[in-house]
Amino acid sequence: MSTRFLIFSLSLSLAVALSSARAADIAIIDFADQWTTVRGLTEGFEALGIDFDDAVNGKISVKSDHKILFLSAMYTNNATLHQTLDAQAAVIKSFVENGGVVIEPTQADQNEANVDWLPSGLTVVRSDPDHPDFTILEQDHPLFNFPNKLTDENFIGWGHQGWPTVWESIVQIEGFNVLAETAAGKAAVAEAEFGQGKFLMMCVAPDKYATRGNDDNTKKQAMLFLENIATVYLPTAVSPEGLLATTWGELRR
Repeated sequence: MSTRFLIFSLSLSLAVALSSARAADIAIIDFADQWTTVRGLTEGFEALGIDFDDAVNGKISVKSDHKILFLSAMYTNNATLHQTLDAQAAVIKSFVENGGVVIEPTQADQNEANVDWLPSGLTVVRSDPDHPDFTILEQDHPLFNFPNKLTDENFIGWGHQGWPTVWESIVQIEGFNVLAETAAGKAAVAEAEFGQGKFLMMCVAPDKYATRGNDDNTKKQAMLFLENIATVYLPTAVSPEGLLATTWGELRR
């Protein structure tokens, strides 16, 4: 057996192992809102080959083996989903305290201005201003580096219908580390550690833009960011210096 073939076989095995490890790691709450009419997390993760569980089965449920609860952009456009999530604030708090990660992209401020289910000490309030781009403040954060290296330029010019990259804005935030901000100095991407887990809040909609963007560049860049989000917050993710990162790079070429 040649060395090249052995390396490829090991690389493929590692990639398959990562895919298998992801089974049931991610729970999603997806909704085709009135503006995009697409279940973007479902379509996006299927395109990326990422396994997930639909957390809505009669009622919203998060199982013990889930590591991520990923909420779709604009899911609060569905009043039942919005109210049910608010009612399960204690469940969400316990999930994150015990190591889970909750991710919420853009929501319309008329549907969810204040994120009511966040635990005490954490505040996110949304409003209407949109922005064409943002500046990454934490350029070394894995979210912008693994498996795809992303800079400010990757986020310029996104569009869906008449909406730009930053769709809605986070106008008030407390208890979070701001990873990227708009030209107006408002949070675009922010992360908070809570117990053993984390919250990631955004005013960008990579799931919707990756599948319903106005152009190919929007879809490509949004999909790269969606892949980074799902990869970085899983316990199977390793640093960009690790073997698995090299394997991903080789397979992606």
